Amino acid sequence: MSSKALKPAIARPLAREALAAADAVAQQVGLPPAAIAPRPLSPISAAPATSTEEELVQVNIRVRRGLGDQLADRARTEGTTQKVLVCRALAAVGFDVHPEDLRAPPPPRRRGSS
Repeated sequence: MSSKALKPAIARPLAREALAAADAVAQQVGLPPAAIAPRPLSPISAAPATSTEEELVQVNIRVRRGLGDQLADRARTEGTTQKVLVCRALAAVGFDVHPEDLRAPPPPRRRGSS
């Protein structure tokens, strides 16, 4: 195998150097000094989500083609999504389902005449 000649890596400036350069430019044009906003120490220290802003997670399931086709057909005829159908069924058997999960989002905007 032939070794391919790679371009030499360009040295990247340190964060302090970049901030100093931004500060110098800001001073020249009369803006306040450049600063980096402090970050939270950890995700745990952040405020917990309220009940209306629960974290969304993805749930994937594999089902037989027949059931998948039934879900797709029913969702299309009802003008909703398969997610809404599944969430309705879960709510019907006693699961605590958030109201937003029982509503279909508006259909995506598409380009074209159809």
